[in-house]
Amino acid sequence: MKAKLLAVITLLVSVTSLNLNAAPYQPYYPGMYRGYTPYHAKASEPAAILKAGISKLTRFIRSGASKDNARAMEFIQTEIAPYFDFEYMTRWAAGPTWRRMTPEQRATMQEQLSTSFLNTLAQKLGTYSDQPIRYFTPRGQGVDDVRVRAWIMQPTGIPTKLEFRFYKSKDGWKIFDVKAEGNSAVVYYRKQFRELLYKARRNYRYN
Repeated sequence: MKAKLLAVITLLVSVTSLNLNAAPYQPYYPGMYRGYTPYHAKASEPAAILKAGISKLTRFIRSGASKDNARAMEFIQTEIAPYFDFEYMTRWAAGPTWRRMTPEQRATMQEQLSTSFLNTLAQKLGTYSDQPIRYFTPRGQGVDDVRVRAWIMQPTGIPTKLEFRFYKSKDGWKIFDVKAEGNSAVVYYRKQFRELLYKARRNYRYN
């Protein structure tokens, strides 16, 4: 029964789309240090990676190529996607259910999440018009967990506030969550996954 239920869930996940207006949530795993850790030299690595990625992105936008959806998506997939760890992001979004999913179900969920996330990012490229970006001192959640904030300064004087959360993987620092105005992408996907799980259980029970 669990296998059938999870198969339904992974199919339902394919129709979800990114919406950064979900309430923020702070995931926690055993062994993670939740207290505040002051900035240290190691945190400068994610900051440098983020600046390099955003510089690459802004050069692409200034070239005018971002107005072509196909070229924008190709650029995002080849140049920007490697900054992220979508497997790690998907694992956090799935929560405890991840342990009960088959490799095929995990791969399906990861593919749908990454496609949704990258498509949304490609669509948002056109909203950036070379505004200045202000970076802040990185903050650590732990030795291998760093958050880097960046504000896109708007003509109205009200900045768009972003936060990128990095973790130290075997392949170096990777982004696994992005917040816009305090709202987490991972939290949104987790919320949607739980809602789909609840609906799938109800449908299975009454059918």
